[in-house]
Parts: sequence; C-alpha cells; structure tokens
Amino acid sequence: MERIIKSLTPTALIVAGAVVFVLGTGFLLASDATLASANSGASGDLAQAGRWLQFVAWACLLAAVCFAGWEAIVLSEWVAGAEIAAAALGTLLLMIAAAALAASNGSSAAAAVTGAVGIGVWALLVLSRAARVSLNEQRAAQAVHGPVQGDRGHQADLWLAAAIGLFALAIGYGITSAASSEGAGIAAGLLEAAGIAALAWAVTAARSRKMLSSRPVAPILAGLALLAISFLAAAIVAGLAFGTLTALGVALTVVTAVELAAVVALGLAAWTRVRELAVSGVR
Repeated sequence: MERIIKSLTPTALIVAGAVVFVLGTGFLLASDATLASANSGASGDLAQAGRWLQFVAWACLLAAVCFAGWEAIVLSEWVAGAEIAAAALGTLLLMIAAAALAASNGSSAAAAVTGAVGIGVWALLVLSRAARVSLNEQRAAQAVHGPVQGDRGHQADLWLAAAIGLFALAIGYGITSAASSEGAGIAAGLLEAAGIAALAWAVTAARSRKMLSSRPVAPILAGLALLAISFLAAAIVAGLAFGTLTALGVALTVVTAVELAAVVALGLAAWTRVRELAVSGVR
C-alpha cells in the first residue's frame, strides 16, 4: 500500500483529487450557507454541484491507486499488487457511493451503505497487513532469542489500531443511511470521530517511532483532528432540535467549514509529499 505515496504520479493524482474535493466541499458549504435564503433552488443546485465534484475527486483517487498497482505489476511485486487491487476495489466502491449520492440529490440510503463497504474493504486490507507484520515481528524476535528491545521496530499494533479505526469509521458511515433518526445521527458522528481518532493515534505513534517523515505528518494530524471535530459537530447537530431553517443552516455551515479545513490540511500533506518526491527525483 505504501507504493501509492512512494511514486510521484499517484501522489500527484491524490493532490488533484484533494483539490477537486476541496472545491466540491466549498460548494456544499455555500449550499448550507444559503439554505434559508429566499431562493431555495440555489442551495440545492450548489449542493448538487458539490456532490458531483466530490465524485470526480474520488475518480482521481481511484486513478492514483490503479496507477500504483500497475507500477507494482510491471515490477513483478505481486504481494504489493494484490494489496493495491484490494485498495482499488474499496476506492471504487467509495466512488460509486459518491456517484449514487450525486445522482439522487443526496437522498440515496444505498450510497452510505456502499461507501461503508468500501471503507470496510480498506479496513480488512489494513487488518491483513497487521496480521502479516505481527507474524514477521514474532519470527524476528524468535530469531534473536528474545523480544526486540523498545517499540521503535514494532508496527503491528499501529496497523491494528488503524484497522480498528477504519472499521469504526465504516460502521458510522453506514449508520448515516438512517440519518433521519436522531439516535442514528448521533451514533454515526461519534463512531466516525472515534475511528478518525484511532487513525490519528496510529500516525502519531508511527512518527514517535521514527517510521514516518516528519514534514507531511503535521498537516495529516491537523487534518485528522479537524475531521474528528467535524464528525463530533455533526453528532451534536443531529441531537439538537432547530426551531428555524436559518439556525439549521448556520449549524450545518459550521460542520461543513470544519470538514473543508480538514480536507485542505490533508491536501497540503499530499502536496508536501509530492514536493519531497520531486526533489528526490522519484517518478
């Protein structure tokens, strides 16, 4: 899976996807801000444009994964190729979910379920990596007749934490298919926030063990923190009863604005990685 961000072209495609996703989220932000305006059709049109832009963003991310998979096949890296194939399947399901959401004007319950399955595929992939890394670490420990000193060389727990986070995110995302229920909306937001928090912990621990480059990590952590905050805010909004459409529009605007800031931060992390690869001459 690391090959996706170790080659310049896939990483550049990720940056392109992030830029388009930012534009799409910006349209959704404008839609929420104009929710209570006299021209209600304008809000719906902005939301529809935002959803289609987010679909294009997922298509860019799928292209990045497929390009990395092709590189692995060309180099006869079959294990990496198999992992990236599974990643491509998960990303394809997320793209299909975005397309269904856009085609249904945001009303498709199946889109949330499809997206949850896509995240679940990624979670299973990460869980399989955790198991494989754990076996390798156990063999290495037996080879030196004892446990490896310190935690710097351990990765299995980090992959496991990431897998747990993705599973929580998948469950929360799937629950949004019943977003008309107040309890479901609160549960979805809390589970999604918990999943993102687990991912953030894994990234933080990996940096402390000198496993990640320090430059892209800071914006990644900022983006994950903002994303978790946006999910918590969404849970709060789901649990409140708004007396006017204006109040609801303001609350949704705040949630979408935090999400937009999160996507910008993650996009900056990808751009930082692109610059690192360009400087090092990696293609």
